[in-house]
Amino acid sequence: MSNTSKLTKVKHLFQNCRFNDIAGWTSLVIIGWATTFNPGKFQSLFQVAYNALLQVFPLAIFAGLLTGSFFSINNAFDVKEDLSSGKTSNLVARGLITKNEAILFSVIIAMAAVAYFSYIGGIMGFLFSTSCAVLGFLYSVPPIRLKKRPVIDIVSHGLFLGALLILIGTTAYGGTLNQTAYFFAVGFFAVSCLFQMQNLLGDYFIDRDQGIKTTAVSLRSWKNGRYFFLTFAALGIIGTVILGWYLEIDWIVVLLLAFMQAVNLFIYLPWFSAYKIYLFQRKIQPIILIVWGITLLLITMIII
Repeated sequence: MSNTSKLTKVKHLFQNCRFNDIAGWTSLVIIGWATTFNPGKFQSLFQVAYNALLQVFPLAIFAGLLTGSFFSINNAFDVKEDLSSGKTSNLVARGLITKNEAILFSVIIAMAAVAYFSYIGGIMGFLFSTSCAVLGFLYSVPPIRLKKRPVIDIVSHGLFLGALLILIGTTAYGGTLNQTAYFFAVGFFAVSCLFQMQNLLGDYFIDRDQGIKTTAVSLRSWKNGRYFFLTFAALGIIGTVILGWYLEIDWIVVLLLAFMQAVNLFIYLPWFSAYKIYLFQRKIQPIILIVWGITLLLITMIII
């Protein structure tokens, strides 16, 4: 294999991680980090920014590798489903890389991320990152394949692409768990569950026709799924506000996180068809998550 071919192969392996789609999830680690970042006393704005970037840059890289490994391993075992739905983000399905190459690459980058988070986060960083990696892989890898198990498909998604990412960031660089971190962990668990519900509704007919028993399919109809998830979204908003009040979190942070969930609540209303939800989750959802992540990060660093 020529050097050009090798570089192309590496490029395809990274593209299979769908980094364009996971930037928002990666930001959760940074938000967790922001809850414990200490700018230091009597420092200039330049020094504070420099110190922050010095920590954020490698944190973002390894957070991207960790979350990217979940999408990469998912593509390795979702070839049949992605071919049926016409998705182009699965490079295994497109024949540009092999299934074994995707699996090996996923394991390598996940191990690198866990090693780094263990190094900068100690035992808590190890526990949180390892738990996140294990759940992220078990979500896709048979025979366990959590994504095909009703209820667990939602809960596991809320953990490895939600709460655990916040906790990984919180414990980085000697950070300790605090009330704001707990609030974000619970809040983004709910947000991640909502995003997963959108995924399940958007893929409902494909999953049903292929015999994949997700939570949405187990509810026996697309309409039942929509109203069940609508109820969950409403309860999530109420729970977020109550938890924020109980933990005495700044009201701006509480309202922003509740607003994030409220936007998702509207997606379940009757005038959104399965196709519209599918388009929303593929085209708009990643952009919204990035915008929310950056906004909440800046607010957290200013207020906390």
